[in-house]
Amino acid sequence: MLKAKKGFSLIELLVVIAIIGVLSAVGITAYSGYTADAKLKVTTSQHKQLVSFLNAESAKCAGGSGDFGFLAANGSSTSTACTAAWTVALIKVHVNSGMKMNNAYAPDVDFAIDAHGATTQGSTVISLSGTSAVVTTRTVGTTDIADTIARY
Repeated sequence: MLKAKKGFSLIELLVVIAIIGVLSAVGITAYSGYTADAKLKVTTSQHKQLVSFLNAESAKCAGGSGDFGFLAANGSSTSTACTAAWTVALIKVHVNSGMKMNNAYAPDVDFAIDAHGATTQGSTVISLSGTSAVVTTRTVGTTDIADTIARY
């Protein structure tokens, strides 16, 4: 009498390995899409939060209780230096420490910067012009989200 064979044949093992390979390739592609979409949503959300924060601070300054950088006119008693760099420094204190905002695309790069034409994805550039501040966030490639915040 012949003994019954135990185990799998080589072809069966190769088929299982091929199926696992196809499933993992599909999974990795889908995961990359999910992470890219998540980074875009986080960056967009943080941009909106920062704009809301700066609008609220602008309203406080209009009421005489705020002291946020770009919102006070040059030479006023609430601000000694109305520069983009000073505003970014205040954002880093208020927003980064309180709201814990980080650059989703490059965690080692600051969230808010005052450099014009920044090319790092996820960076939020603050620029001042006359009576307003422009908040621009670089998202995907060369696409930007921009909002202007006027002083009250």
